[in-house]
Amino acid sequence: MPGHDLVIKGENKGPKLLSGEGSAVGLLADYAVAAQITDLPPEVIDHARRVLLDTIGVILGGSIAPEATALAHRLGRQDGGPSTIIGHALRASTLNAALANGTAATWLDYDSGHRPPPGKPLLPAAHPPIHLVPAILGVSEEMAASGPDVLVALVVGYEAGARIGMASRVRAEIHPHGTYHNVGAAVAAARLKGVDRDRMESTIGLAIHLTLMPSFENAYQGRTVRNTYAAIGATSGILASILATANFTPEHDAIGSVFGGVISPWLDPERITEELGQRFEITQGFIKPYPMCRFGHPAVEAAEALINQYEIVSEEIDTVEVRTFGWAATLDDREPKTDLGAKFSIPWAVASMLVRKSAGPDDFRGEALADDKLRAVAARITVREDPSYTSMTPSKRPASVTVRTKRGDTFHWEVERSGGGPDAPLSAEKVQEKFRSLADPVIGPEQATVVADIVANLHELSDIRELTALLMPPGPIKNCRKSLRGGK
Repeated sequence: MPGHDLVIKGENKGPKLLSGEGSAVGLLADYAVAAQITDLPPEVIDHARRVLLDTIGVILGGSIAPEATALAHRLGRQDGGPSTIIGHALRASTLNAALANGTAATWLDYDSGHRPPPGKPLLPAAHPPIHLVPAILGVSEEMAASGPDVLVALVVGYEAGARIGMASRVRAEIHPHGTYHNVGAAVAAARLKGVDRDRMESTIGLAIHLTLMPSFENAYQGRTVRNTYAAIGATSGILASILATANFTPEHDAIGSVFGGVISPWLDPERITEELGQRFEITQGFIKPYPMCRFGHPAVEAAEALINQYEIVSEEIDTVEVRTFGWAATLDDREPKTDLGAKFSIPWAVASMLVRKSAGPDDFRGEALADDKLRAVAARITVREDPSYTSMTPSKRPASVTVRTKRGDTFHWEVERSGGGPDAPLSAEKVQEKFRSLADPVIGPEQATVVADIVANLHELSDIRELTALLMPPGPIKNCRKSLRGGK
């Protein structure tokens, strides 16, 4: 396989993939500056609108978490700056708004992501939108950007981050949030600011140097610092675009140094530019049907199929065996202690489906975590790796669930992959239903309806502030909308 297996020796810091005309980074900068809304096929624009709507929904849903609310009130004020802190009647600088909104976007673990291409070893899924959308909305408000501006920024930013992710192998102990999608956020921010090609290239290099190396263990332990990784990535992306305009400079070989050595031992620069502008990675993303780690979804879907097919009484469950692929089998904690820990627990999610007949946001927090019946079933669930399933990844991500009852009955279901991805996409109705379930409790059904309509017609919107004005709770919004209708 092409690429670089890096050994650092003395002053040799890895493969020299220097910036400049004709390089991978240079070509990425060329594309990011030159792309126009007219260059995007209709299906790409449709995917961008879906990703935007879904991400706004998960930000709204996460914004009401106590910790996210506390952060919002520490970062924003009613007259605090040009950018909206979503879900609250607060405003802030673009940097602080991106930090607050990126944290809220991550909180429910309900955000969409990008799956690895065939032939690449299965690694934790990357999540471009929770880096991109907080950065894009904050900067676009500051710039009074149009809907088409936002759509182009979302697509080119998605391409930048996803392609660097596809070209590298971030070490397994590193959580992917706050890594290569910082670059996507930076590209999107710089695009909205209208920078030239050289500034765009500098922005990319600077964003690479602002990459985090966050521990994946925080997710398994349910430590909520993990919910800030993507938020810091969004903020770093905006900061990189600011640094570039202030004439800060990056290392000549930033991408080779960082993604070919520091956090990834392998880099294939050809994957960054292959069919750039012709193949769009945003069409290869997934929208989550369940608010938990994507690796656990096949098992939850199998459990859902079981309760839909059979009458399973939770009190009669004796044992449950889950067989799945290697990465998913690590999500085996039967006694999660926190909301986030529950989202990285297949036993918890499967038990929730078997006991409560659902695995939605409320099933991973608050009252659910204190449900003795749910905990009793989770304690009876074992999760094991099936090597034959592991061998099918990444093109398939199988799981099976076998329920044995105290009466001696056995119920079994197997799935090859979970829904939500390009090979089994959620319907438009399901995407809308998910958005409304998250948005309605925060901004009300009336505003949520208008938001969905504006996003569906974003290519016609002249000022993004007409959308962001609706992302606060009802009240001061109406006056804001009136002022915007009267002009910028």
